[in-house]
Amino acid sequence: MNKNSIAKDTIILTAIQIALQALSLLLNIFITRNLGTSAVGIASLIYTFFGFATVISTGNIFVSTSRFVSEEISKPSGSPNKIFLYAIFFCLSLSIFVSTIIFIFSDFLGLKILKNPDTVISIKIISFCLPLSALSACIKGYFHAYRKILIPSAAEALEFFIRSGIIAFLTVFMVKSNKMTIFSSIAISILISEILSCLFLIISFLRIKSSENTSNKASMGFIKFISLTIPIILNSYIISILSSTNEALLPLTLKQFGNSTDLALSQYGIFEAIILPTIFFPSVVLCCLSCILVPEISRERIANNHLKVSSLIEKSLKQTFVFSIFVVIIMFTYGKEIGIMLSEDTLSGNAIVVLAPVIPFIYLEIILEGILKGLGKHSFSTLNYLVEYIIRISVLLICVPLIGFYGIIISYFASNIICNISRIIIITKTTNYIFNSVDLILVPAFSAVLSWQLGAVFQKIIPIYVLPTVIEIAVYSAFTGIIYIFINKVISSMNQHQPKIKEKNLQPSKQS
Repeated sequence: MNKNSIAKDTIILTAIQIALQALSLLLNIFITRNLGTSAVGIASLIYTFFGFATVISTGNIFVSTSRFVSEEISKPSGSPNKIFLYAIFFCLSLSIFVSTIIFIFSDFLGLKILKNPDTVISIKIISFCLPLSALSACIKGYFHAYRKILIPSAAEALEFFIRSGIIAFLTVFMVKSNKMTIFSSIAISILISEILSCLFLIISFLRIKSSENTSNKASMGFIKFISLTIPIILNSYIISILSSTNEALLPLTLKQFGNSTDLALSQYGIFEAIILPTIFFPSVVLCCLSCILVPEISRERIANNHLKVSSLIEKSLKQTFVFSIFVVIIMFTYGKEIGIMLSEDTLSGNAIVVLAPVIPFIYLEIILEGILKGLGKHSFSTLNYLVEYIIRISVLLICVPLIGFYGIIISYFASNIICNISRIIIITKTTNYIFNSVDLILVPAFSAVLSWQLGAVFQKIIPIYVLPTVIEIAVYSAFTGIIYIFINKVISSMNQHQPKIKEKNLQPSKQS
């Protein structure tokens, strides 16, 4: 894929995902205003359980399909469709098995683990969603491998609008009047949206599936596909288990600090529904780029195109640092106003400002994980995530009972900074790419500080504070962004260089 194609795909994905993220944030605000912040905390726990069950039942088949089908496409006599059939058979077998187990033990999970009888029916409904979710993820990976990203993006949009519309309707007409629990409303919305989204993907696949010579033999058999997929599965399982553990510990540690159950759920709901979505909202463009990087780097690695791999890494890292450092400026300047505007609560605004310095590390993780998956470094990624969550959970258990809510923020600082440094080290060693800290970090940082100061002068000269908050933020962001990009480009043009690799050749990851 050439540079223009990558940019085009990233723009398409970004436009769709930004719209969905914005609407998702509005949905959280809608639920908060109608049912209260504790209800959002409950909803977040339900989605955490669904996310955990989805990962366990799919084994992150999206990444496996996207990577291995992409690699098969690059081989003249390969058979991408056979690899895709391997993925379909595997994900459906695994998801049906997990779905059956969850359905059988739904009473135990609801009554003993979640300790809420209202969750039993919801868990049973969610169990039927898992095979559909697995099949959808597999087809999406296939489309990404063939660079047909518009179809999976449309499926995600369809799924979101159906799910959100049902939740909003049931919240107003059923949940508020106590005719239905929030658990059931979310479970029903998930089931209907998964059914319709999956049907859309199946129809799209049948219409445009690639034709290939049926005599072509796949470069790997089903057993080898499974053996290569296992590290990806383990990576997903470890991340999901540790992430879910971290999520479950948040309200518990907040209670240990001395908060009531309702206040703990309320603070958890604010963190999950307002603070994190606000921090992650601008990262949509990087999430899209990361998805595209996996098959692209994998394809170039198989072709032993070391310079192209290094070029992709450098461009993606530079874009990440430039973008994330600019987001820090906006969050530092208007974080409190954004928090109050979204939740009418000073806690969220203060937390956004405090979390702002860790934004480059949070965003960097998104891109670095895409690069690692493209390089086939799933084992390292699993180990690194294990360390990251051990650090995060340890800090959480120590700091939150002592200092309360802000202990959560300290846990994010510690885990993201340490583990992203290790990701950069392993990428440079694997690809022999030379990390240029001056061009990647110092130049954007200097440009950001200078544009930030000029933005402050702009605020004093022109009283934009009289404008509505949203317009004020937009005007300030536009002015500061233009200055920031100009300064960064001027300095970067004085320090132009080609991506470099060390003299010894890149060692491709073993696939057997």
